Amino acid sequence: MRVIIIGAGKTGFNIAKILTEENYDVVLIEKEEEQVQNLEEHLDVQVLIGNGVRRSMLEKAGIEEADLLVAVTESDEVNLIACMVAKTYGTVRTVARVRNPEYAFESRRRKGTFPGIDFLINPELVTAKEIVKLIDIPEALDVVYYAEGKIQLLELKIPETAPVAKRQIKDLKLDYPFLIVAIVREGDIIIPRGNDFINPDDIIFVLAKTKEMIEVERFLGTERKRAERVMILGGNYASYHLARILESKKYAVKIIEKNYNKCVELAKHLDNTMVLHGDATDINFLTNEGIGDVDVFVCLADDDKLNLLVSLIAKNSGVKRTIAQVGRSDYIALMENVGIDVGISPRTLTANKILRFIHKGHDIISVALLSNENAEMTELLISKKSPVAHRKLKDLNFPAGSLVGSIYRKNQVIIPKGEDVIKPGDSVTIFALPEVATKAIKYITG
Repeated sequence: MRVIIIGAGKTGFNIAKILTEENYDVVLIEKEEEQVQNLEEHLDVQVLIGNGVRRSMLEKAGIEEADLLVAVTESDEVNLIACMVAKTYGTVRTVARVRNPEYAFESRRRKGTFPGIDFLINPELVTAKEIVKLIDIPEALDVVYYAEGKIQLLELKIPETAPVAKRQIKDLKLDYPFLIVAIVREGDIIIPRGNDFINPDDIIFVLAKTKEMIEVERFLGTERKRAERVMILGGNYASYHLARILESKKYAVKIIEKNYNKCVELAKHLDNTMVLHGDATDINFLTNEGIGDVDVFVCLADDDKLNLLVSLIAKNSGVKRTIAQVGRSDYIALMENVGIDVGISPRTLTANKILRFIHKGHDIISVALLSNENAEMTELLISKKSPVAHRKLKDLNFPAGSLVGSIYRKNQVIIPKGEDVIKPGDSVTIFALPEVATKAIKYITG
């Protein structure tokens, strides 16, 4: 399958990396020569320097044989036009990243507004929706749903006082089934076995039925407490989308923005959000606006340094939870190490969403990058021809560094054990380290 990606930024890089690992034939088109100097050293892809809107460049990339074109440049208009031009060559599917919410709104309101585009994705809206999940479950570092929302994966930090701390996994007994699929300890990811211990300050990935996860969390030592008051730094599109969703969920929301004109625009389009014109680095201003009573502070400025600074001020002022947007995903670990509760990368979130669309309709239902892109969770559909069909998990020889996290069968959620059998029609989740993810998927799909 040939995939053409226009735009070699972080989003384009992430998509290309995963698709090449899955043996897709990937061609990257990038206008800026400096952007692609090191790409060919890190990715096994063909890289072309030029304008992805031009027919000559698309033809050079093999558009007539391509199955998919993904346009993720920094320009909405370039992305839209590139998809429209590509569609004139035949049956190629197209994906366009757009940031202006008016484009997405028009596309939903009137079909055919942008002919030739199969999937329109708005990174700011994707980011806002992801943050809402983290606010709804404020003790989690990450939240992912599978099996039509019936299975939940949470990334949690084990407190010092947790009853499970310093105990072996095999000794953890609970009436509600759950599975710890990975432990992150001092930057290393461990695929645990029964003899492994859980230590204080470990970060774990735990799978359970969504309706039972609260009980699992309580058992693990993390208590779910609903947030009520949210303060947001930044008057951009992501802040607008986030405030709109939080308003609908009855949260009390305040937005801080330094630019007066942006404040006016936000106030026009938001119903119950308080828009504050001020400097979020001014501690007296924050104190007067009640920062000490805030449950969650979200920093969505375009400046990573500003997000870091304001998050630390908020944390020092008594805010229970801080979430900061990070332009570069490799900075997330650094931000979390200095006290920020959660760092999120819009580029990684966007790549995840596009990958879900790419895999839709195949045996692979979805792919999610976890733990700052150091692990992958893949949801697959088991076919009749699958080499693992009708076999017990204990009899399977999965690559080291991977495991089956859950089985979803006819509306039934199974947190698997060795005796469980995988059957055709099941959807299963596979947790794997990046270097073995492709092997694990091939082992299941054949």
